[in-house]
This record gives sequence, C-alpha cells and structure tokens, in this order.
Amino acid sequence: MKVKIFNEENINTNSIKSKIVRVKALIINSKNEILLGEAFDTIQFPGGHLEPGESLSAGLQREIKEETGLNIGLNYEPFFLIKHFLKDNINSNHRLLEIYYYTIFTDEPFNISESNLDIQEQAGNFHLFYIPLNKVSEILKESIGKNPVNKIIVEEMLLALAEWRNKYGK
Repeated sequence: MKVKIFNEENINTNSIKSKIVRVKALIINSKNEILLGEAFDTIQFPGGHLEPGESLSAGLQREIKEETGLNIGLNYEPFFLIKHFLKDNINSNHRLLEIYYYTIFTDEPFNISESNLDIQEQAGNFHLFYIPLNKVSEILKESIGKNPVNKIIVEEMLLALAEWRNKYGK
C-alpha cells in the first residue's frame, strides 16, 4: 500500500496526542462509473470516521452501509493511505489524521432507503450519483470553487484516483 504523508510543520510522532481514522471507498461498477456522495457542496467518496475500537474493515463495512445502503463483506484491503500531521498551536496537542482508501467493484445499485445518514449528512442534503471514471477528475476540479474545504478534499481525492489508476491501469 502506498502512503502519502503531509507534515508541513515537521511534527514529531511522539507529540501526537490523538489519532483520527477515516475509511473511504472508490465504488466502481462494470460501466466504469464511480459512485460519489455530495453534501454541503462537497463531493466525496463514500466513507467516514471509525468508531472507538472499530477495525478498518468493520468501519468500512458500516460506513458504506450507512451512506449507500450497500452490504459489503469484510475482505477488503486498502490500496492507499494519506497521513496528515495536524498542528495544535494552542496547547501542542497535535493530531494525526489517517485516511485509508479502498476499491469496491460492484454492480449492486446503491439504496438510499437502506442507508442510515447522520444528522449532518441529512442537513447537507446528502445524495449519491455515478459519473464516468474518465470525467471524475474534471468534475472534482470544478467543485473546488463551491466550498473552501473542497481544495483539500479534491487534492486528496485526486491523489487517491491517481494511485488507483496506477494500481489498476485505468
């Protein structure tokens, strides 16, 4: 698995006080379309935060079910990891954010009625849509101006897509 580290502040791993772990999935069908979620003018791959004590596989399974209604197994391995070392300028309680990326190939249709969206997703009018893989980079780049946080999220997504293309030759 390839790892990309962002540590612009040169934070020492010994100073990390907490860790946040997220799992994200590139869900791709046989038509070479990728499933994306959108809320608050931000497009993302389905996924989210692990709960305390939850394994990566269990978290992926839960998050995919919650956001898409899809039932997936536990036999997925991440292909890419992004690590962000986040500086706390107030009290030096630095954090580490890890985002694990997975690939799920499926033609099962998403079923929003089987999902379990959280309050924030509901408030943001969360919805899912498929787009052709050959258009995803263009659509992501177009979304950058819609919400300031998109600049960071899109950069991460494009890195994951590039790594996915290197792995699968697409």
